[in-house]
Amino acid sequence: MRSTRTLLILLSIIAAVVIAVFVLTVAGDDQPDTAQPPAQSGQPTTTVTPPTTPAAARPPTVDMFGNRLEVPIEEAGAVLPQIIEDRIEPTRSDFLTAAPARLQWQGIWDGAAVPVSGSDGPARIDAGVAAGFAHTPQGAALAAMDAIGRVYAAPAPVWREVVGERFYGGGDALVDRFARSRAETPGVARYVTVPEGVRIQPGYRDDLAVVQLAVRSKTGYAIATWPMVWVDGDWRVRVPDEIEDLWRPAAPTSSVIGFGDWKAR
Repeated sequence: MRSTRTLLILLSIIAAVVIAVFVLTVAGDDQPDTAQPPAQSGQPTTTVTPPTTPAAARPPTVDMFGNRLEVPIEEAGAVLPQIIEDRIEPTRSDFLTAAPARLQWQGIWDGAAVPVSGSDGPARIDAGVAAGFAHTPQGAALAAMDAIGRVYAAPAPVWREVVGERFYGGGDALVDRFARSRAETPGVARYVTVPEGVRIQPGYRDDLAVVQLAVRSKTGYAIATWPMVWVDGDWRVRVPDEIEDLWRPAAPTSSVIGFGDWKAR
């Protein structure tokens, strides 16, 4: 059944991931080789919000590549207090690749890895859906990887709410496509792992951030690209007119040079 097995990315993601082609599908022999703003144009939108539960209330665990995951009491995850002053300055040379302040990865529901930060969001988790990502490149990347993880890990009907609130476009057809993807890959959440690298493509603007996640594959790495749009005060995945484009194979690469290291330390 090797041909039917999939490896999902990022956010990996986003790692997230070696993702199931919305998170990135790498099938068959491309399975993992181990089980292992210009702010910028206005004021930041994320407010200081205290966590409702401890961020790491249970002993930590690891993803399939051995990356540390915190395990909150709530399966949907826990937010961190947001300190806006700690956001990356647009003048920094690594503005489009640097990780946000106090980044940690949490294992939610069946083990999907999603990132939370103490500077760029999410600021809240309501009924299993995260929101309140900063109007920054880091906020866009966090939102992309969070959407990937939740849409594959959350139980029904939460994952359907994630599709409705964290994606822009697609409608019922996108919900149906995700339902089929989840059904075709039992236990898909465990493939949503910490990515090997994260970057936002040059040309970032307040209304569009093109997020790229590098994840492991058997032949090296693969890069998944996620366009994020700022709509109604938050970042959302921009669904293409042709929904199947979300499931196209990620681009192979032999190096993650030029990507930022977003692993928790």
